[in-house]
Amino acid sequence: MSEEEIKKTEKRLKEQMESGKAVMDVKVDLLQYIRQQNIAVNSHIEVQHKFLFEDIEEQDCLLLQVPNINESGYYSGIVGLKSYIDKFHPDLRVAIIDPIIDYFFLNPPDKGSEFFNLFNTYSKQGQYELLYNHKEIYDMAYGYVGRYIEKANPAFIGFSIIDGNVDASLAIARLVKEKYPHVKILLGGNGVEVLDFGKLPNSNYTTHDYHFIDIISRGDGEVTFVEILKSDMSEESLLKIKGIVWRLNGVLIHNSTRANVDMNLLPFPDYSSLEDNYYYKSVYQHNVPLVMSRGCPYRCSFCSVPDFIPEFRYRNIENVIDEIEYWINKGRTNFFCHDSIINGNAKWLRTFCERIIEKGWGGPGGITWGGNMRLQSIMRDIDTMRLYRKAGLMKMITGFESASEPVLEHMKKYTDMDGVRQIFKNVRQINTENEYPLMFAMQLIIGYLNETEEDFQQTVDFVEEFHDVMSEILTCSAFLIHQPLLIRWRDTEKEWIEYINGVNFSTKYNTPKDRLDRLEKIEASFKKIGIPYSIYNRGLYQELHEEQMKEKEVAELLQVTKQKKTLI
Repeated sequence: MSEEEIKKTEKRLKEQMESGKAVMDVKVDLLQYIRQQNIAVNSHIEVQHKFLFEDIEEQDCLLLQVPNINESGYYSGIVGLKSYIDKFHPDLRVAIIDPIIDYFFLNPPDKGSEFFNLFNTYSKQGQYELLYNHKEIYDMAYGYVGRYIEKANPAFIGFSIIDGNVDASLAIARLVKEKYPHVKILLGGNGVEVLDFGKLPNSNYTTHDYHFIDIISRGDGEVTFVEILKSDMSEESLLKIKGIVWRLNGVLIHNSTRANVDMNLLPFPDYSSLEDNYYYKSVYQHNVPLVMSRGCPYRCSFCSVPDFIPEFRYRNIENVIDEIEYWINKGRTNFFCHDSIINGNAKWLRTFCERIIEKGWGGPGGITWGGNMRLQSIMRDIDTMRLYRKAGLMKMITGFESASEPVLEHMKKYTDMDGVRQIFKNVRQINTENEYPLMFAMQLIIGYLNETEEDFQQTVDFVEEFHDVMSEILTCSAFLIHQPLLIRWRDTEKEWIEYINGVNFSTKYNTPKDRLDRLEKIEASFKKIGIPYSIYNRGLYQELHEEQMKEKEVAELLQVTKQKKTLI
């Protein structure tokens, strides 16, 4: 992009900023946005957004995370870094910024656009250059990220990576480096493990070619981040920093690994710098984010968490209780657990609930909390569920995924559907005993590798039967296959698959068209029972279907033309 084009872009952005536009949260399904706005209004949350560049001061480093459109609540990593810096290294000036939400706040995304599907792509991973065909990416990099850089004058800018935001992060990072070559570009976060050298490698991410990236941090980043910021970026200093990948004379250097930090020594995360961010408010509302553990002890076939975070670990219960008490003393009593799973250790969770009750925080008027819970056999015991509810558990986000035992077995989930039904009946009974209900927020996967039409219908029937204990269908996703599962299915299990990419694949059980059709069918069911829902990845499948229909039309036209020539 030429200097003249950059100036035109920045002029247009200035006009947008001065005119103002309607608020738009970054969600795949418009219904989710409408529902969040209604919640915000009912909860007396002001629908507004503060642009932090208005009063940001000079910083040593800016931290940001490009939002993954398919996943909300993504701030915990960068907030943890900043909180660690603020407590133990106050001489360093670090600020969290959210320029991409600034952009989407003023520029509601066209959910049917090619740009929107590329922004957090799964079908074209590693092809981040495709984003350069769209002016939006230049607007984000120059007009929004660039605005913060020019005001704060940082030496470093750090991008926090999750597996769904890699391409957009790379595209923006390269543009930033080209315009501000003096700024060192850092990548960190669990998502770096999808790069070609990672624990969940994707060969499409050719890090050797990413000359615009100065340092990649792997593993727990708190100590690593400090050492990078305090280094002089010389060869001698970088060689001493564990847990980083960096470039020396064009060659990538992989330093020795960094040991995990003791979670009990980390400061309580401070989210205050995000409290005027509309996206943060719409996601968390009056809830305080709470992190009790890292990782997950289970190995669900489709989930990348165990690959990104191989070791599952909990904080000390008293350490978590101290943090809750800290927030209670500030008048905050509602919490959302950011953990991948909050019942990964059933004994830990029972003791945690008992301590809440001992402290007098349980029962009516006490604290409330919720988070991701795996359906487990212990939850078939209604007294265990009563304990959870008495301790304040109000919402269980559950990876239910499917009501088919064969599908669940291949997913490595809890496979006893009689047991699952008992859990839901327990919750139904508990809700007759309490003024405020305990509810499930459901996560569903449609079109898993071995899901037949009969399997799919079992899921539809289950949701219709137990929708009275479901607050919402939090995610209903058309299945996307990732490389480890592809290898297991094709090479280990010797199952047939026609694989083009993570979206375009067929098994003997279903095809891309089947998955798209099933989304339409289950959406009709959601509408019939009147449950709030969000559909994910439909745009990717619609785009694929349209491409296939066009290819079919062209093939048919060529065939007709060939036949005519033969007749002549």
